[in-house]
Amino acid sequence: MKKEETNLLNRCGKENPFKVPEGYFENFAVQMMDQLPEKTSAGTPAVTLWTRIKPWIYMTAMFCGIMLMVQTFVGKEDTQDSGVPGINLSELPDEYIDPIVNQTMMDDYTLYQYLTDADAEIYK
Repeated sequence: MKKEETNLLNRCGKENPFKVPEGYFENFAVQMMDQLPEKTSAGTPAVTLWTRIKPWIYMTAMFCGIMLMVQTFVGKEDTQDSGVPGINLSELPDEYIDPIVNQTMMDDYTLYQYLTDADAEIYK
């Protein structure tokens, strides 16, 4: 490899074959600015009422959309879900409640409602 490199150096030499013309960089900036097109200023756009309130309208619409999605997917919970229509568990005596709780696996909310109603009747 060394022999090939010395062969090339002898044939081509070490001089840089590319030359910059005399005085090229002296007026370079002036010539470049002359060749560029004139830039016109567009001016400041007028600020209207719509451009001022547009972000607030968009944010309001976003929160309304989120609220509707939550109501759609989560929905409203029933306040009394006893499984049997027309029966209020707080009105039933304890001897009827125990088999219902054991057999139907009463949910936490209904059990809490029953217990709080029973406690309210005790403290009357």
